Amino acid sequence: MAYAAVTSLMETLSLNFFQSQPPFPLDDLAAQIRDDANQNLGLLQQIILEAEMRWTKQRLLRIKACLPRLHRKQQLAWDTILLTSRLREVAQVKQKVVSLHQNLGLLQQSLEKSEIPYDYARVMKDLEAQMRDASFKLEERIEMELSSIYLAKDSLHITACLLRLHEIFNEAEKQTDYHRNELIRIQTEYQQLAKAASSQNQRLTDVSLLVSNISKKASKFDGGMVGCEKLFEKILDQLLTQQTTKGRQVVSIVGMGGIGKTTLARRVYEDPSVTSHFDKPAWVTVSQAYNVEQMLLCFLSCVTGASRDELHKQNQDELAERLRKHLKEQRYLIVMDDIWSTTAWDSVQRCFPDDNNGSRILLTSRLKEVGEYASSGNSPLNMPFLDDDESWNLYCKVFGKPEFLLVFEQIGRDVVKKCKGLPLAITIVASLLSKTEEDEEKWKNVAKSVMGGSSDVCSRILYLSYNQLPHHLKACFLYFGVFQEDYEIPVKKLIRLWAAEGFLRAVKHVNLEKVAMECLQDLVDRSLVIVSKKSYNGKMKRIRIHDLLRDLCLREARLENLLNVNGVKKHCHWLSDTSRYFYYDLRFLDECFHKSHSLYVTRLYYFWNKEDVNYLISHLKLLRVVDISGRFSHKDMALNVLENLVHLRYLALSTDETFHVKLFEHWNMQSLIVSGDGVTLNSSEAYKIWRMPLLRNFCIGGNFSLESPLVVHRNLENISWLDSKLCTKDLFTMLPNLKKLGVDGRYNDNNDWFYNVVHLGQLETLSIRSWGYLEDIPLSRFLWATSLPNLKKLSFLKSNLEWSELSPISMLPNLEVLKLIDSCRGIMWETNDGGFRRLKRLVIKCRRLRFWNAVGDHFPVLKCLELHEDYWLEEIPHGFADIITLTLIKLSYCRNSVLASAKWIQEEQNNNYGNDALLVRSENIYKTSSGKYVALGERE
Repeated sequence: MAYAAVTSLMETLSLNFFQSQPPFPLDDLAAQIRDDANQNLGLLQQIILEAEMRWTKQRLLRIKACLPRLHRKQQLAWDTILLTSRLREVAQVKQKVVSLHQNLGLLQQSLEKSEIPYDYARVMKDLEAQMRDASFKLEERIEMELSSIYLAKDSLHITACLLRLHEIFNEAEKQTDYHRNELIRIQTEYQQLAKAASSQNQRLTDVSLLVSNISKKASKFDGGMVGCEKLFEKILDQLLTQQTTKGRQVVSIVGMGGIGKTTLARRVYEDPSVTSHFDKPAWVTVSQAYNVEQMLLCFLSCVTGASRDELHKQNQDELAERLRKHLKEQRYLIVMDDIWSTTAWDSVQRCFPDDNNGSRILLTSRLKEVGEYASSGNSPLNMPFLDDDESWNLYCKVFGKPEFLLVFEQIGRDVVKKCKGLPLAITIVASLLSKTEEDEEKWKNVAKSVMGGSSDVCSRILYLSYNQLPHHLKACFLYFGVFQEDYEIPVKKLIRLWAAEGFLRAVKHVNLEKVAMECLQDLVDRSLVIVSKKSYNGKMKRIRIHDLLRDLCLREARLENLLNVNGVKKHCHWLSDTSRYFYYDLRFLDECFHKSHSLYVTRLYYFWNKEDVNYLISHLKLLRVVDISGRFSHKDMALNVLENLVHLRYLALSTDETFHVKLFEHWNMQSLIVSGDGVTLNSSEAYKIWRMPLLRNFCIGGNFSLESPLVVHRNLENISWLDSKLCTKDLFTMLPNLKKLGVDGRYNDNNDWFYNVVHLGQLETLSIRSWGYLEDIPLSRFLWATSLPNLKKLSFLKSNLEWSELSPISMLPNLEVLKLIDSCRGIMWETNDGGFRRLKRLVIKCRRLRFWNAVGDHFPVLKCLELHEDYWLEEIPHGFADIITLTLIKLSYCRNSVLASAKWIQEEQNNNYGNDALLVRSENIYKTSSGKYVALGERE
């Protein structure tokens, strides 16, 4: 972790001293100190002059001798003069910063090029530990002095801090020189040994030598299941065809971690025969640290389609009763994945009614006891290891090819054999070998490292995969430990967090978030991170990490003094809540936490009062990342205590309460996100973002006003929700790189602002909300195609448009996503030729739309059609059967006739074009009966 520590220190120096407008301009500080000194010198001279006029020479000498003991202004003047006598050292601070940054860069390069040989592994680890601790300690001392400078009220304190920084930089230069020389010495010794061994036809190799030579090609493993066909068919039989027992049945799959239980359950859950058989499917991942309320929320979200915000308003008993009512007299399939205890089963099993209609529950667990308990005496199904052929097939699938040169095939088969049929182990090792240079010795060393029993194999392989990560990826991987088990992490959030933490190496002229995205893709390619959800264009949207890999993250991050989980008293950089006791642990905050860099508290059941927040954050003076979700008892208090966090780079708050945002001048802030419908920001506060030169993302849940800045802000890329009255030419011309904009028009009756978006030449995403009570937006008079050439995503929310006004929008040359959420009036939409040439995803939620006339040529490359709560729509246009690019039709709360038309389109595409890739997914479909809508499967 030495590389991360060195990189973090370099980033701290860059942010605070090397910006075009640094928060601590050393030249200005020195000038201020000099001016104050001259002023105080004049005061002191005046004091002595007055004394000379009144006192005898002998008495005056005694007074001068006592000057260092003077008080108040005289003492301040004297102290300032003494410190100013060392102005040369103050002036040297800038030079010292530049020199230290250069030395750290050389040390960073040496680490990147270093290979850790087997014979010197312990020596290298000891040296890296020294470098890590020394770099973190230096950064801590520097940040403390910078905090003091930022908060200082006079030049006396500033001068003292700068002198201490001068001493710190002197020490740091000596340390970095020593560490770099030691690193070179060890590498030289190894090279000499390697040369001597080579002359004797020997090779000093180790698996870790592969670090610098791993190929960049992506793993072609697609996550599909290999083997277990008999077990798959047996489960389908128990779920579908064994209808002699109509009562509710529980089917349990048990086996060790990483053996493929979840993969098998997912294949069963998504099988077409299963999806068509059950009326109400639901999936929840339980995990060790389960939460009953969260499980119920997940079940209800699957079964009812209700939003989490709506469901959060009910207590646990109400949620349980609501779930039971929705499942009553329905044929349901419930999947409880990764359940660890019988109490977890007991806490929810009463919500699953037994109506003798063939409902089923599928469990996966590592514990046979849990499976037997839930199955009511039925024997759990044991997940088998893969046999030799299945293991080899999985190995080949990860590689993406079935054949190898004989020597490499033999090594591969040996590796697969030592994995003992464990799918996770096979996947990781095959992925590692696929990125390894085709060198016989290197492949053999990988094979030699896979030894021992099955559980030991997995542990060894997991650590091997981590140990072979390049230096710049290790901190990225360990960071997954801050998230809760089984949490699906939003990619955008993770990227912003990594960028703010400081362990990513800055690349000249490259956005740090782009660097972070490349690192994430590398981890995915190495099969260390699972992509759980993709967007319409195939990009990663949500990711997760396997439990066994997360355990590795926790273990290694603790050893590296990076992560402190659940308030255990140990100095660390990242504080994270992974248990419900974290909130109470922090109330007794120990001094070892005071130097932490990150606070990550995201459990919604925390209730934050003013005293808690003040106590917690006031002690964590070096925080650079704050991510808090919960309920706040006072609307103004949450951000007041952040004023002194001068190193803050990332701030995210989420709350359901009414909340007034107060901003401070955080020079290093990159992302500021406060979400919630009750969040507000007045214009007297919003202007302060112009004093955050590095700000890239600024998102406030409620709308806000923003005056134009005096200078151009090139870093700002994302703003929402901006009051439309402030969408002026003056503002937009000062934001040349803005890519994403959210505009709120609820309090504006003037639509002239809309013409000003032409000044956002880089705009890719535009969201407009709350136009329901206003005059029409002048869409038909707006030259969309030429005004917004780079726009890819357009959303209207709660607006007031005519369907005909969408015609000019269809001419946008690069539009890929269009969302119409409660935004169009009228019962008919007729699309025209020549439009939507690149539209790939169309989302419509409109309770008024009844008739839709379109042909396939109107949406020539559409991939995804989503219809939600389109209660009156009769059918999807038959012309969609000719859109051969269509891969998904997703329906919720629509008529049965709409579902029927979707299935007809699916059949036509298969018959006419051989397109069997089109999926139709539906939930809460309604049919008309007796003049009213009734959800299919429910009683009228």
